[in-house]
Amino acid sequence: MQFQYETERLLLMVCNDEYAPALLRFMTENRDFFAPFESHREPAFYTEAFQAQVLRAEFQAMLRHTYIRYYLFLKENPEHIIGTVSFSGISRTDDKSCRVGYKLDRNFTGRGYASEALRFLLPELHNDLRLHRLEADILPENAPSLHLIERLGFSYEGIARSSHEINGVWRDHLRYSYIFPHQ
Repeated sequence: MQFQYETERLLLMVCNDEYAPALLRFMTENRDFFAPFESHREPAFYTEAFQAQVLRAEFQAMLRHTYIRYYLFLKENPEHIIGTVSFSGISRTDDKSCRVGYKLDRNFTGRGYASEALRFLLPELHNDLRLHRLEADILPENAPSLHLIERLGFSYEGIARSSHEINGVWRDHLRYSYIFPHQ
């Protein structure tokens, strides 16, 4: 996987710790918007030092191909993060699988940016890492995310009971998978 890609409207980048101020701004401005879908965040999370640490760890994980997060920028504004797409739990052994996650700035939802990024990144992920399966776990009430995953060709597999802790409560998620075509 490359560190930077370009789509029709977006720059997709693996960022280093120089982007900590931009990441902190993204997380802080969307704190309430992301809260219903994520784990509880301690106050230290919302500091530039913590975000720099996150970016350093992500960069090292990218080098090992164990975790990859692309930050989404509009081409005309490459300083302002509008979203992320991540691939976690990358296993290149027997199951050749990983999980996908994504989020967009509240002001950039509903414009097809996540779809554009994922449609571009999925073939890259398959070609470069030779993965077989991609999984997504989604809260049942997250209708925009469910529509996105279904449009991308993911298949519903069932309910992952009590699978993710969201704000101190273990929540059921709907499990979807995408099987990469064999070449």
